[in-house]
Order: sequence, then C-alpha cells, then structure tokens
Amino acid sequence: MLKSKIAFLIQKIKKLHGDPHYVAFGMAIGVFVAITPTIPFHTIIAIALAVLFKASKPAAIIGVWVSNPFTVVFLYFACYKTGHLFFEDSLNALESIKILIEHLDSNIEFSQKINYFMEFIQTNIKTFMIMNFGGILLGLPSGIAAYFVTKVFFVQLRKQKIKKNRAVK
Repeated sequence: MLKSKIAFLIQKIKKLHGDPHYVAFGMAIGVFVAITPTIPFHTIIAIALAVLFKASKPAAIIGVWVSNPFTVVFLYFACYKTGHLFFEDSLNALESIKILIEHLDSNIEFSQKINYFMEFIQTNIKTFMIMNFGGILLGLPSGIAAYFVTKVFFVQLRKQKIKKNRAVK
C-alpha cells in the first residue's frame, strides 16, 4: 500500500510542468509547511506561499502530502520535542498534543477539526508556539532537502525526455 502511494506521488510529480527551480521551490514550500503543526491549513498556507514566492502551486500541494495520517503523530511529536529543547514546558503540553492529534486523525467533519485546532491554540498557546518553533526548525532543512532532491529529479527527467525525443526523430 505504501509502495503504491509512493509510486502515485512520483507519477504526479513527473506530470508537473515548469522549470526545475520553479517546481523544486514549490515542493520545498510544501514539505516545509507539511512539517509545521498547522494541519487544517497546510494546503492553504502552501498555496499562499507558492503564490508569494512564485513557485509551483501543484508541487507545493504535493509536498504537503508529507504530512498524512501515518506521519502526523511523528511530525507533531518531533516538532514539540525540537521546540522543547529551546523552551521549558510541562508534560501537560505533551498530553494536549496527543489529544489534538487524536481529534485531527479521527473521521470527524473538517469543520469540527478546525474547531478542535482553534480550541487547542486558544487554550495551549505556549505549546502551540513551541511546536511551531520546532516545526520551523525541522521544516527548513526538510524543505531545503526536498528542493535539491526535486531539482535533481527534474533535471534528470528533462534530460531523459530530450534523449528520448532525439531517439524518436
């Protein structure tokens, strides 16, 4: 199942159009946003940043898929732990993060997920800030890595297409 999802993502990435930098920058933005603990708003934030920085919006959307029901628990925990290295906090914050993740990962309506997320922010603003700081610290190198991997992938893909077109002619 995971293998088929990865193959599906690779096919989606191959269909992206534009200069390798444009696509890679969009992917980097999407991966960066995916690492941050802003789940109900990932796609909106990624598209807004892609527009702002003139990067590929479809690539940014694909990059956001790094955060999914299988990875969200690990990402949020890593964000909290990373942010916690720089700020003191209690174990209560970790428990509130677990509850938030359970709500976001459940099959409730999207509007209800947003309500839980907003309630979490209001009641746990310090924890939310710690998680966001950790998310930024983890998201930057992840986004940079995604940029270079995607750019190399696209440059190679373009070379193969040119080679294939020459062979056909």
